[in-house]
Amino acid sequence: MRQRLTGWFLLAASLSAAANCVTLGGRSYCAQPGGQAVLHHGNAYCSAGACVVDEFGNLFCSPYPGGGAIRAKGAFYAGPGMCLLAPDGSAQCAAQPGGSCQVGPGAQVQCDGGVVAAPAPAVRPPLCQ
Repeated sequence: MRQRLTGWFLLAASLSAAANCVTLGGRSYCAQPGGQAVLHHGNAYCSAGACVVDEFGNLFCSPYPGGGAIRAKGAFYAGPGMCLLAPDGSAQCAAQPGGSCQVGPGAQVQCDGGVVAAPAPAVRPPLCQ
């Protein structure tokens, strides 16, 4: 019985994570698959990809479905896959949609599908509909 309950809990948790929804004023708002729903300054925002907030409360998100976003050297950047801060402080994003990155030997960034040469600027997300 305990395993069955654990299985149901994991299924429910994975579905809610996949839906990526937030509730505001008794209403649910959900981002598209791969996107992120965020409550920010009393509003619900739905983005195609991940979002980041800076120390001033500015919210920027990836325009790529399932893409990453990062703040580097005072600017926001986005890519089709995960983004990370390289040892030199630059933004590095995976070229493969939904891909991951890591810092490898010699402090070289290695990403699925390679590294996006010039990550796109992250964008301000729209309000959820």
